[in-house]
Amino acid sequence: MEILDYYITLHLQHPERKDDQPAEVTVSQLESLFYCTKRNVNLLLKRMGEERWLTWVPGKGRGNRSKVHFHYDLEEAAEAYFSKLLAKNQIAEAAEFIKRPLMPEHLAQKLQMQMQNNFGLQVKQTVSSSVDLLKIPMRRPLAALDPAFSYTAAEAHFVRQIFDTLINYNSVTETFEPHLAHHWEVNSEYTEWTFFLRKSVRFHHGRNLNSQDVKYSLERLKDPDVQSPFRHLFSELQSIEAFHEYGITMRLKRPNVFFLHYLSSFNAAILPQDVPITTGRELIGTGPFNVTEYNDRVFVLEAFDNHFNGRPLLDRVELWFVELNPDRIVDYELPGSGTTKNRHMKVNNTGSRYLVFNFQREGPHHDLYFRQAIAELIDPNQLISELGGRRGSPASSLWPERSERSSFPPSSITRARSLLKKSSYNGEVLTFKYLDYTSEGLREAEWIQNRFREAGIYLNLSPYSLLDTEQHDGEMISKGEVLERDAQYGFLSFLKGERSMRSLLTQQQIEVLDRYLGEFLQEEDYEKREEIIDSIETYFYEQKILLHLYHIAKEWNYPALLKGVRLNDFGWTDFRKLWVKPEISKTK
Repeated sequence: MEILDYYITLHLQHPERKDDQPAEVTVSQLESLFYCTKRNVNLLLKRMGEERWLTWVPGKGRGNRSKVHFHYDLEEAAEAYFSKLLAKNQIAEAAEFIKRPLMPEHLAQKLQMQMQNNFGLQVKQTVSSSVDLLKIPMRRPLAALDPAFSYTAAEAHFVRQIFDTLINYNSVTETFEPHLAHHWEVNSEYTEWTFFLRKSVRFHHGRNLNSQDVKYSLERLKDPDVQSPFRHLFSELQSIEAFHEYGITMRLKRPNVFFLHYLSSFNAAILPQDVPITTGRELIGTGPFNVTEYNDRVFVLEAFDNHFNGRPLLDRVELWFVELNPDRIVDYELPGSGTTKNRHMKVNNTGSRYLVFNFQREGPHHDLYFRQAIAELIDPNQLISELGGRRGSPASSLWPERSERSSFPPSSITRARSLLKKSSYNGEVLTFKYLDYTSEGLREAEWIQNRFREAGIYLNLSPYSLLDTEQHDGEMISKGEVLERDAQYGFLSFLKGERSMRSLLTQQQIEVLDRYLGEFLQEEDYEKREEIIDSIETYFYEQKILLHLYHIAKEWNYPALLKGVRLNDFGWTDFRKLWVKPEISKTK
């Protein structure tokens, strides 16, 4: 600890004391407070006195306590020390400092605002050049950045920054574009797919990409020993032949006209065969950014100069795992840009927050009347109105545009009670699992709990984390889904992923679902696949298997000098395209 930190620690024990109101304390108390010996306590007090921060008056005689006069205002001292932590980029230490016991609430809020202003897009001047740095706070650790296991929106976004896929899906033109593969061919039965790779594509560790890396990456996805939640999607790969250094053929067990969608997904990112991922942090790809630091406090990406598609315009990204104000809109701020024109962006993700029943557990939720009663109790408009935050619009589908075509009549406690009487519910307490990485998860769970209690349904709230591998110990679960840019593939992955709602369904429900999906995978026409998606969502609605709540709205404030801001499918902006427009000096 620095000497100023010791002073603040002591002052926090007596936050309201002024120079003319000395605090009484004993040396033995300071030994416990500073975690040091009596000798070191006296040395610390001497140094604080030399800095003229305090005056120490030792107690004379038995029973006389020592006195300390504080000269350095607590708020000034805390701000000075906090600024020093931020200047040293000690973000985690700064976050812990705010949470110090006895920290006055007004001071904690002031320091938190100072910390939030430390994030955003910044231009750092070095000796030889300037560095465009984006610092982002994140309230939770990253769950998994191994493409074989990534499944949340944030993780999927970062996977795309580190790794590349064979091809890309253009959601605007609804076509596939060359990426690591510059060309591909397919036979007339859609069972044999051949890809030809670009030459001189570099991995971050310096080696060139070849077809053996592609073979390794895809076989790893379907390897039962790896236990990827997405292995079902690649289980129909019968064989993969790397017939040339830059040529590879994939043979399927049965025709699949949808196979290109699989290969453009972030889960099919290509890894180097010579650097296996064992701990989950050996993240080497060919992507536009290279991982240079990854621990429990910070995740750092640096621009990869040798990216085959061009170096990113942004130089560095720092993701700090700290708890900040959950209601604040994320800003991409520039130092000194307070007087420049700002822009605002708000976008609804393709996806929703929803409530799903766990049919792997016995209980009244197997009764359709009970599920209908639950659906009647949930009023998305009321939930959004009362809780606010990033809850954007009521949802009846994963697609916001489909939800806009739906009506959301006010719910009725009376109708819910009537349905409940027809059900097999007998007043038992049911477990409701909610995601707890922010306080919003608990607020929403309590809102649902209170709403259900009005109708006579009793819930026990139980939190779960994105790091948990199982959430099957509850009858009802609150979950969320954000579909990637290829929304049809995202929907398929959502229904077949082992960490999705599929693992909660009965065998009969899965059989119904798979009949629809079998037709989906054989259908070449995009619009007809959309009709199948409609049928699946109608099935969920009629059977009340999945109850949509709302679409999450992403909001961003950013200065006009920041260019390349485009929110992607995961609600993030592509770091590779961000850049700061230098201001043109005006001379007379």
